[in-house]
Order: sequence, then C-alpha cells, then structure tokens
Amino acid sequence: MKFVRSLIFSGIDSATTPSAKRGVQLANSIGLILFALSLVTDVLYYIWYGWNQLTLLIPVIGTFALFTVLFNRFALTSLSRVWVSLGPPVFITLLSIYSKSVYYDQQEELDYFTFRIVMLGSCVIPWVIFSLKERKALFISSFLGLAILLFHDPLHSAFGVPYMQDKLKVINYYFTNIVIFITFAILIGSLAFLKWISEKNEDQNVELINDLNKANEVLIERNTEIESQSAEILAQSDVLQSNQEQLLEANRLIDRQRELLFSRNQSLESELVERNADLTETNSELIKHNNELRQFSYTVSHNLRGPVASLLGLINLINSEKLDENDHEVFSYIATSAEHLDQIIRDLSKIIDIRHDIFKIRQKIDLDSEVDDVIKVLRREFEEHRVLLLRKIESCCQIYSIKPMVNSILYNLLSNAIKYRSSERQLVIEITTREENGFYVLEVADNGLGIDLNHNRDSLFKLYKRFHFHTEGKGLGLYLIKLQCEALGGSVEIESEINRFAKFIVRLQKPANIDRQVLYQELHAEIFFDARINATGVIWKGPVTSTEYRTVFTKCLDFVHSYNTPNYIADISCQGPISKADQKWMYNEILPFAIHHGLKKICVVHDNLSDPGVSEYLAGIQSELTNLRAAQRFFTSMNDAFDWISHENERATLQMT
Repeated sequence: MKFVRSLIFSGIDSATTPSAKRGVQLANSIGLILFALSLVTDVLYYIWYGWNQLTLLIPVIGTFALFTVLFNRFALTSLSRVWVSLGPPVFITLLSIYSKSVYYDQQEELDYFTFRIVMLGSCVIPWVIFSLKERKALFISSFLGLAILLFHDPLHSAFGVPYMQDKLKVINYYFTNIVIFITFAILIGSLAFLKWISEKNEDQNVELINDLNKANEVLIERNTEIESQSAEILAQSDVLQSNQEQLLEANRLIDRQRELLFSRNQSLESELVERNADLTETNSELIKHNNELRQFSYTVSHNLRGPVASLLGLINLINSEKLDENDHEVFSYIATSAEHLDQIIRDLSKIIDIRHDIFKIRQKIDLDSEVDDVIKVLRREFEEHRVLLLRKIESCCQIYSIKPMVNSILYNLLSNAIKYRSSERQLVIEITTREENGFYVLEVADNGLGIDLNHNRDSLFKLYKRFHFHTEGKGLGLYLIKLQCEALGGSVEIESEINRFAKFIVRLQKPANIDRQVLYQELHAEIFFDARINATGVIWKGPVTSTEYRTVFTKCLDFVHSYNTPNYIADISCQGPISKADQKWMYNEILPFAIHHGLKKICVVHDNLSDPGVSEYLAGIQSELTNLRAAQRFFTSMNDAFDWISHENERATLQMT
C-alpha cells in the first residue's frame, strides 16, 4: 500500500493549486486502475478464449497507462492528463482493429459491441480529471474521445475489417451509434452537472473562509481598540481619585467597557483561546527551566569553591622538591588542573554575580587558542594515548560567542573522543570549522568506537544516558553539549557508525549585534561591550553623584575582569565635575586592579579637551597610567577612539605572528 500510495502522489509537488494537485492524483489513480483492469481482463480473456495473440497484447497495452505516473514524475502534468484521457479510446480502437484483422473470419456479433462499451466508459475520464475552468483541455479531450467513438465503423472499414453484414442487420447495427451517443450524453451531462455543483461549492467555501478570516481580523482590531480605550479609562480613573462621584462614574464606564470587551472576546475563534493557553503553559515551563538552570549554575559556581580551595591548600602544603621525577610530573598535572578548575569556577561565579542575563553577551573567540587550552587540560591523556589531532579551522578561526560555553563544548567533545577510543588503532581526531547560513559550524570527528544510532538515536542527548560501559562516566557530556548549543541559539547533530567513526556537528548562531552590547544601563551612565575590538566602555549621560560614579566604575572593573578585555573606552563629555576624593579613589583602587587583570589600552573621549577642569582630570589619569605602563589616548569622538584601538589590535596581532 505504501508503494501504491507513492505512485498515486507521484509529481504532486509540481502542482501549485489544490485543483491541479487533485488532477495529478486522479490521473495517477486512473492510470493505475486502467493497468489493473487490463490485467484482470487478460486473465478473464485467457479463461474464455485460451492463449493467443490478444492474450499477450492486452497487458502490453495496459502498461501504457502507467506512462501517466511517469509523466507526472517529471512534472509533465498536462501531458499526463491528456495521455490518460485520449490513450484509452485510441489504444482500444487499435486493439479492436488488430483483433478483427487477426480473427476476421471468426467474428461474433458481440465483437462489434464490446470494444465500443469499453471506449464509452473511457470517454468520461476527461470530465473526471479536468476542472470546468480548464475548458480548452476538457472540451478538446472530450470531443476527440467522442469522435473516435463515433468513427468506430469508418476506421474499421478504412483498415479493411468492417462488420460482417451477413451476421448483423445494417439498420440495427447503425442504430447502436444512436444508443452509444445517448449513453455518452447521459454520462457526460451527469458528470458535468456534478462537477459544476462541486466546483461551485468549492469556490463558495473559499470565499466563505476568506470572509471568516476578514471578520476575524476585524474582531481583533476592535478588540485592540477596546483594550486601548480601557487603558485610557484606567488612566483617567487615577487622575479623578479626589472626586468620588467622577470616580464612580469612571468605574461604571470601565465596567461597561470591560463587559463589552468580554463579550467581544467571547466571539473570537476558539483557536485563539487554545493558543493563549498553550503560550501560557510554554511560558511557565520556560520560567521553570530558567530558574532551575540558574540554581544549577549558582550551585556549581558557589558550592564547589570550598572543595577546590581545600584542594589548592593541600597542594601548597606538599613539598614538590622531595618527589621523584615521575611523581613530580603527576603532581604538576594535578596542580595545573586544580588551578584551571579554580579559575573556571571564579569566572562562573563572577559572571553570575554581575547579572543573570550574561548569556546575551558575545565575545570574540580564537578557536585555535581555545583548542590549545583544552589540550593543556587533557595533555596527559593526549600523550598517554598518542592522540593525533588534525585542525582544519583556517576558514573560520574566529567566532563571536560565549567563551566558557565554547570551551566546555570543545572539552566535552575531545574528552569523549579520548574516552571512547578504539584499542585497535591510533586515535585520530579531526576538527573542522566553517560558516553556513548564519551559523558557525564546528565538526569534531574521530575514528573511535562510534555509537549505534539505530538503537540509541532517541536517547543520544538525554541526561545520564551512556552507550559504552567499559569506561568511567556519568552520561553528562552529550547532555551538557546539547544544552549549551541550544543556549547559544544553535543545535548539535551526530553521524556515526559502530566501531568506525563518530562525528559531532555543532551549529552556533552568529550574533546579530556584537558592536554595542549593553551590559548596564541607567539614566546617568551606560556600560557596553564591543566584541569586534574586544573593549569594555562607558558613556556618561549626565552629572553624577559620588555613589553613582563609584558604582559604575566598580561594575566596569567587574566586566573587564570577567571578559578579560584589554581595551577600555570612556566618553566623559557629559560626566560633569568629579571630586578630588573620587578621583583619588579611582587612581588608587580601580586603575591598578584593572591593569593587573589585563587592561592595556585606555581611551578617554571628551568633546572639549581644552577645558581647564577636563585637562586637569585627564592629566591625573595620564600620570597614573604612565606609572602603571598602560597605553592611553584622548580623543574628541568615539569613532576616533574605536579606530585607534582597532589599529593597535591589528599591530599587536602582526607582532605576535
């Protein structure tokens, strides 16, 4: 049945309207029915008349009906319908002429009627598969079929096989043409009337649906107007609270509007109510999952601080000079891993403390450097198992995303490849990157044990699911990879064959905005992060108090530390005067700490650098930064500051290469 269904729907995608799609389905169905009937006729003919030339010819002619499916397959829908309309009367006439030429001397009276009856039935096919809107094709096909039917006798006479007059009276035989024509008229007339009624009802249904959609739009517009009116009335009620009578009148008006709104809402489609319910349920689920993820992040970042601090303390108590060479190497691995883990937890804790929507911020990430960092953590495993790592990331080496998540994805993919390696061959891991349709695509392939996708595809990325049990593991790696990819607006797929290979295809969405990502925004200041030049910046929007000044700088320092940004831009055109105490606090508390944590270049923007108060303030900053050996520049516009930092970044990159 699946095969027959595929034949019936063959070529339906090439049709553009419901009527055309229905015509393709009907043409395919009639072609299959004609083929099946040819087989049934052949079997019955064999039972009645035994094996002869016609027994072989009938199924061959029936096979031509399958050309309809073939034509539709190649999008020749018009040709297929003409073929199935005219093919049956043409081939039946040819079969009749051929049968009489072979068995002319053995003809019976019935032989002059059987083929005509079959042809009469085939003449209704055009009225089945063509719509009344396709008048030209419909009437031409129908007329040609009728012509072949009425010229049945002249065609036989032309080929030298006319009816035998000694077996049938001429006048009676000719009268059969009248009977055939009357029968044809009855069939076609009934079908035409039925098709007219059906297509008329179909058009009326389409018009009715359009009218309902327009009425629904009108209801929605009226609903919006009522909601707007209700909001205005509520605002008026707040203003008129002092006057009791006016307040009561306003409340009565609000009640009437609410009743009207409720009445109008009741008349909306039930589908709108269902969608609102679905939206509410989905929103509740999202809030629940978001809270769970935040709690999980808080637990990881805070509850692990104690054990890791204890581990670092114990490492510091060990005298590494007393260890032999092998133990000293193992101890160095332990110390490096513990420090790396402590740094990760500190970064995660700082990110959570800054604000919860930190995952909106995207940084520039050098994938080569990230892979190198992961290899440092897994260095012992790489050396012990002689892992060969191939990189093909030149075409997409730098991406904009969340660095801890990208690092975690790479770590889990590489550690899984090592963990589930094959003991029969050297482990080869290949990393490939590219850009594709608004996504960064990261592929990590290995020649390890692989995964049986036929049995495990539905549970691949579920929590605590494992597919090999000869190694340690809790089934968290793939689950975390999926969660992190989805959090970054992407997805993860897998291609694998058992004991041959496994390839993970990670897609991370390219961010739409990387130049001015807002980190903190108040009326007096805005802190932003520019991923393109790797800079944290602040724009002062008005005179600030001492508390506001110190709060903004403290947050800037937190962001510089969290994102490890070497560049800083401040637009102080609207900052206003700053007290000596606050300036000294900034010199002693903020700048040294920022420089210590990687800040290298600072740009200050003011539209009037010649102002005495501004000059004195900038001179103090310049003096302090000179002592701290940090580069600084003063500009009159933000564009000039951006250009200078971009130029300095390019020069630093060239010096490194």
